[in-house]
Amino acid sequence: MNSLIDRRRVMESNEKSSLYDRVFSWSIKDILNRDLHKRQRKTIPDRFRSVDEYFQCFVPHLLEETRTELFSSVKSLSRSPVFEIYSIATRDSSGSSTNKSYDIALKGSATAGAKYEPKCGDLIALTEERPRRIDDLNPLLLAYVFKANGGDQISVHSSKSIPLAGLEPQFRFGVYLMGLTTNTRIWNALHNESATSSLIHSVLQANTLATEECFCDGTGVEGCQSQRVLDIIRSAKLNSSQETAIMGCIKTRNCSHKNTVKLIWGPPGTGKTKTVATLLFALLNLKCKTVVCAPTNTAIVEVTSRLLALFKETSSSEHATYGLGSMVLSGNRDRMGIKKNGSSLLLDVFLDERIDKLGKLFSPFCGWKQKLESLVNFLDNTEDKYERHVYELKEAQRWKEESEEEDFEEYFEEEEDEEEEVFNIPTFGEFVKKKFDGASEEIEKDMVDLYTHLPKSFISAEHVKYMIAARKALQRVRYFLQQNALRDDFKKGSFRFDCFNRLIRDDCLHALLLLPASFEIADLLENQDIRTFCLQNAHIILCTASGAAEMNPERIGFVDLVVVDEAAQLKECESVAALQLPGLRHAVLIGDEYQLPAMVHNEESENAKFGRSLFERLVKLGHNKHLLNVQYRMHPAISRFPNREFYGGRIRDAEIVQESSYQRRFLQGNMFGSFSFINVGRGKEEFGDGHSPKNMVEVAVISEIIPNLFKVSSERRMKMSVGVVSPYKGQVRAFQEKIGDKYSSLSDKLFTLNVRSVDGFQGGEEDVIIISTVRSNGNGKVGFLSNRQRANVALTRARHCLWVIGNQTTLALSGSIWANLISESRTRGCFYDAVDEKNLRDAMNEALIEDVTSSFGSFSIRNGRRNAW
Repeated sequence: MNSLIDRRRVMESNEKSSLYDRVFSWSIKDILNRDLHKRQRKTIPDRFRSVDEYFQCFVPHLLEETRTELFSSVKSLSRSPVFEIYSIATRDSSGSSTNKSYDIALKGSATAGAKYEPKCGDLIALTEERPRRIDDLNPLLLAYVFKANGGDQISVHSSKSIPLAGLEPQFRFGVYLMGLTTNTRIWNALHNESATSSLIHSVLQANTLATEECFCDGTGVEGCQSQRVLDIIRSAKLNSSQETAIMGCIKTRNCSHKNTVKLIWGPPGTGKTKTVATLLFALLNLKCKTVVCAPTNTAIVEVTSRLLALFKETSSSEHATYGLGSMVLSGNRDRMGIKKNGSSLLLDVFLDERIDKLGKLFSPFCGWKQKLESLVNFLDNTEDKYERHVYELKEAQRWKEESEEEDFEEYFEEEEDEEEEVFNIPTFGEFVKKKFDGASEEIEKDMVDLYTHLPKSFISAEHVKYMIAARKALQRVRYFLQQNALRDDFKKGSFRFDCFNRLIRDDCLHALLLLPASFEIADLLENQDIRTFCLQNAHIILCTASGAAEMNPERIGFVDLVVVDEAAQLKECESVAALQLPGLRHAVLIGDEYQLPAMVHNEESENAKFGRSLFERLVKLGHNKHLLNVQYRMHPAISRFPNREFYGGRIRDAEIVQESSYQRRFLQGNMFGSFSFINVGRGKEEFGDGHSPKNMVEVAVISEIIPNLFKVSSERRMKMSVGVVSPYKGQVRAFQEKIGDKYSSLSDKLFTLNVRSVDGFQGGEEDVIIISTVRSNGNGKVGFLSNRQRANVALTRARHCLWVIGNQTTLALSGSIWANLISESRTRGCFYDAVDEKNLRDAMNEALIEDVTSSFGSFSIRNGRRNAW
């Protein structure tokens, strides 16, 4: 009995350890062992009896996903990024775990390909020699990067003690294995003992409150706020299903007698992102503390961009960025693609940029207050400042002439150019213009930064009004100086001098003295204090779903609502951090479970429903979902099949997607219509590296179609975007190698070509989509091509034309959705044989000849002398 208790204690201790501690306990044998967590892994249930059961059911699968990614990395070591180690030193690890901590200095350049700079969260292996195969990792020494200093130095926790005897480090190389940041955040959320969110209880079982009547008062919005929300919704020109979705969310947010999770169902092209952006803009105006999450950096940046576009449309041109301080985008700058010196509005809400700006504005030495006082002091009596400057220059000149020391004479001879600048006495106009231009431009920039980055609760509209008036006054003075500073008659006692003084005294100084020199803000000298200030005072916080794990109560305060975009693409365990946000009682999940779910690397974990989203499970349990029922992307000829096949015909086509002038111009003289299946029955599927199939005959057919599309675009001066899509990465690579960079390097941007896998195209759209199905055999085997969610994504990316390339026999025998598509295309008269078109037939024949020649050559080489001619 005691041994069982001890064993349980050990297990509990292991569960509570950090994720990298668990990974550190693995040997090479463990990493290669597919059954390492087999006993612990169970199928994720639909219902849970407790929060503890809910959290713990994901842990073994998360460990197995981590092991699978690590397994994949060590199997391809020769292609992994590598850096060289200059030195290793012990780091003060007081208060840390039992793992050793070290500072590692990196050599200036990597030895393999592009330079690899380790980042926080990276898991690396340290080796004596540059690793090329698994054996080179023995003895296995793993390290977790917890601090990175611009590629020069990193700080790590290591799985073992590192011997530091001698001048040269024993371990000379570091090899990247995987990023642990997201998995670590999920792990921490699953082991968060302080989690108190009552919202989690509402997702454990079936929806018992679905029919319970809500007696809360309307939307919780009164007076001018209510009118403001209605104006926002009306100005967005939404359809009724979108308006209902937004109003339902706003009402939910005010519900006080129950916890709620609201589901919004957004099929392809139904304006899901626009709906989310409008909802967030309404919540911003209602000052509702909202955290917005999405699965990826790309997805959350897209939501942020749409929200900012709405904000910009309704902002005054004079202070277009006032109010942005109430929203903040938190995340990794590089992964979000936010340039340090870019002009994007994203910079105005990006957290790290805001911290930097506010740190400078409220510096006690050279901040806003000091700059404002300095400028006011200068303008208060410019002639005295000028006379003082002239006196100092003359004194310096006299001191130089009287100095007879040789070292000073040599110094001044060497600095002859500087002498002329230092001792040249400027005119009054030159002096004032130089001083004023620099100082006033800095003050102007600071004013914009203040009303951009401070929340509205700290800078009133009245303050902004004064700042705009002050900016105009400063600009008037600069214009005056530009016109008059170099004139001979601009001096004391002249008419222009009197005009300048009146302009300063009655206009500029008056405006500057109305500006607030200080704000009701606590001391913001430490970056962490500024970070907390920004997050606590923001009404809208945007981050990735895993990033929500960083939002603790001390950092952000209490949250009213969480909104999760692309919720059906998020593993349920990734939603846990968002559900634990402090004070949270309501959530809104927006997604479509009929499109692709999250990627799961381990097949057994995928079969155990580890990739299933919270959105999908709640739908299965009977939670209501509100359908966005009007699509704005696809021509009706394209939407007809997926609408019936996946959505039961419940989606209506908006007027904007009915036949357009673009459609008529494009299809004129084109043998294929808006929706077509093109049979390439003579293709052959081949399995290359990575066991991902390709079909070179389909590649040849598409390579013949693309130049014709380019010709139409060029001759008719039509903008045209084309996407080539395949479920298989092998086919994507084959087409990319065939086509090269012929179209990507065009200076004329009328025509664009995008080649990606179906998974990589989720969320994207193009004017023309060409799908290559690849599979070509006589028994109807199509593998994961039959996945309905993947097929849905592929078939719903096109705006004007969708052409499917494939072997009709294989697809018709597959018993999958593709068999239905073959039948549909025949019924609608949209079925074509590639051999009936001469150019396509010739391209196919050439591809077949190349294939035979290649096969024969390979056969000859393999059989050596026996096949020598």
